[in-house]
Amino acid sequence: MDGILPRHTKPGTAPGTLAGRAPVADEALDFTLVEYTPEKCVVLHGVEVDECRFHLDSPDRTWIDVGGRASSEMLRDLGTAFNLHPLALEDVFHGNQRSKLDLYGKQGFVVLNDPAYEDGEIKLRQVSIFFGENYVISFHDHKLDVFKPVRDRLEMSGSRLRTFGIDYLVYALIDLVVDRKFPLIEALANQLEILEDEALGHPEDNTLGSIHQARRALVTFHRIEWAERETILAVMRPETPFIMPETRTYLRDCFDHSISVLELLESYREMCNGLMEVYLMQASNRMSEVMKTMAVITVFFMPLSFLAGIYGMNFEREVGNMPELGWKYGYMFFWVLVVVIVGGLFWWLRRKRWL
Repeated sequence: MDGILPRHTKPGTAPGTLAGRAPVADEALDFTLVEYTPEKCVVLHGVEVDECRFHLDSPDRTWIDVGGRASSEMLRDLGTAFNLHPLALEDVFHGNQRSKLDLYGKQGFVVLNDPAYEDGEIKLRQVSIFFGENYVISFHDHKLDVFKPVRDRLEMSGSRLRTFGIDYLVYALIDLVVDRKFPLIEALANQLEILEDEALGHPEDNTLGSIHQARRALVTFHRIEWAERETILAVMRPETPFIMPETRTYLRDCFDHSISVLELLESYREMCNGLMEVYLMQASNRMSEVMKTMAVITVFFMPLSFLAGIYGMNFEREVGNMPELGWKYGYMFFWVLVVVIVGGLFWWLRRKRWL
């Protein structure tokens, strides 16, 4: 099998290093082996690759779960040991692939995404699932034991996972990945509610940036879930090998869950767009209030400034032309004129309902 080299690798760059940046590779992968029949289930943690290869030849149903990001050399060894297609292994190595279903002869390959919502952003985390007639090999590029609920169900005597075929295990893994998105949507919804309260109350300097960040997260989430819905639909098709008709019934329920996630995302996208409009409207209202206050100040003080400018010139040599300057009651007359002008303007603005 050809080596798994990163796409667009520069000459002289070591295998497992992308041009310009190095993928996070963890040689200390977590291997969990599960071998089960309707009567028994054996779970082994921390197994070696050779032991996994031995169990793949067993007539029992086998599930190998690999946690962590592997280097290109490690994936090459895994591909040789588990007979995995090199093109699929490239998708496992590079990560952040679009959700899809690929068929390689008698082997199916499913790519899903198990995103995380951290610091207001969607962090992409890939889940890859290989499946055949009696085995499933899953990869997830983070050490979090995401499939523990499925293993717990396998250890329960009489569970459907034991009595049904290997295709039901594929459904259970896909269903778990889909359902893990509901808590993320709830976290996004809580963030939108906080931003809504800020926008309607007292917006801060970073409120607009936070709204844009939430909008980008929703767009990314929607793109992920749209591709995932199409992937589930592809797994449900009759031509997909090893997927029995009774399992397609459960996959339809999984498909409905993905539709629910999409509908929630679309509604929150509309809410986020409306939140942007609310913020801009509030900013416009605040600016209008400022301009109104400035206009009112201008209306009151411009005529007073005009009067003060005239009488402040103090043309003493031209007293005959400005009799008020030499008048005994000129000062009192000036203030009476000021009060009349201010009172008249106030009455007029109130009558127009501009105040």
